[in-house]
Amino acid sequence: MMTAMSVQTVEIAEFQSVYTDSAFLQTIVESLVDGVLLVTVKGDWVYGNYNAYRICQQINSHKSASDRVPNVIRQICQTYLNNHSKLNPASQLESETVFNETHYRVRVRWFQRDKTNTPLLLVTLEDCDQAARNRAIAEAQQFNLTERQTDVWLLYRMGYSYREIATQLFVTVNTVKRHMKDIYAKQRLNNSCEY
Repeated sequence: MMTAMSVQTVEIAEFQSVYTDSAFLQTIVESLVDGVLLVTVKGDWVYGNYNAYRICQQINSHKSASDRVPNVIRQICQTYLNNHSKLNPASQLESETVFNETHYRVRVRWFQRDKTNTPLLLVTLEDCDQAARNRAIAEAQQFNLTERQTDVWLLYRMGYSYREIATQLFVTVNTVKRHMKDIYAKQRLNNSCEY
């Protein structure tokens, strides 16, 4: 006679084997910038890519197991389950949360694979601060910013005020304003060249 715990363990093992069969798809998922988690409706970890492990490890910094779904993510999943029917698979819940001064965007939606009858939750975890850094770096290259302008732009895109940027870079607020004026001029020039 199987206990509820052993049935659950068998189900999770079955999901893990089904979802890791395709090496090609796994490579794609692993290369995503966002963390991707598959979680049971009970909140158990079924699959997580590298970035999901990394983000969960940061959130669970005081715990040893990085493959444990953090309580705050479990709570977001529970809110989704309480408010979204399985009959509407397109519905999605998006929530933003902060841990150790890092902003995360958590998206939850239904995920059901044809081979299994048990629905799962697809949870994507976005490190908003890292995303802002990546955007700022791409924009710096696009607008051909100098190294110092890139430093200013990076901090600006991460939400720093002019005064905070000046403090961080050991310059005056007027210097930051001058760099921002030059950055905006390069943006306008770039935008006019695109048309």
